[in-house]
Amino acid sequence: MAKSERDKPRPLRTKKIAFWAVFWYYLIMSTNYFKSDTKYKKIVIKNTGAEAQIQNNVEFEESLFSNVNFAKVKISGFIFINSKIEKSNLSNIDLEGCYLKDGIVLDSKFTGANFVDGEFKNIKFNKSKMDLSCLRFACFNNVVFDDCVLAGADFQGAKLKNTSFINCDLKDVDFSQASFSRVDFSGSNISGIKIDISNFKELTIDYSQAVYIASLLGLNIKLYEK
Repeated sequence: MAKSERDKPRPLRTKKIAFWAVFWYYLIMSTNYFKSDTKYKKIVIKNTGAEAQIQNNVEFEESLFSNVNFAKVKISGFIFINSKIEKSNLSNIDLEGCYLKDGIVLDSKFTGANFVDGEFKNIKFNKSKMDLSCLRFACFNNVVFDDCVLAGADFQGAKLKNTSFINCDLKDVDFSQASFSRVDFSGSNISGIKIDISNFKELTIDYSQAVYIASLLGLNIKLYEK
């Protein structure tokens, strides 16, 4: 009699993947820190913390951070590919020179984080706080900030391409010397932002923002009545 699907043995490769995923999970949980010069793949890290640690060259691929506290952690050479961060606290984390690609960040906190010289590609930030974060000279390509708080963030010298800020709080954000190519601010609060108009290329704004941008150019807008 033929075996049912339930009785059939699981493929060896699937068992190996499951074994290593569990192995790395418990290794990280038991030591409670990341090891330098290490690549982690298919890792799930939940409900834990690793505050104020310093590591170098740590890479995560196809991994999940959920409800973790990595506040004040410093990782030089941080790489994050095809992975997700959700409901986590990464306030004041130092990820200078980081590389994030093909990922999602949901409902997480990066207040005061350091992303100087970072590179972000195909990343979506949703309902997250990045206020007072430093993103100087960072590069953004095909990045979406949706319903995020970035008030007081520093984007000086950053390069933004195909980047959208949807319903975000951009109050007092510093975009001095930043370059823009196909950037969308529409629906966001841009009061108090610092920008160099000469570096704009294909910038999308809504009507209320147009009035504010005009004021930065020294233009006075008034209604004309015949």
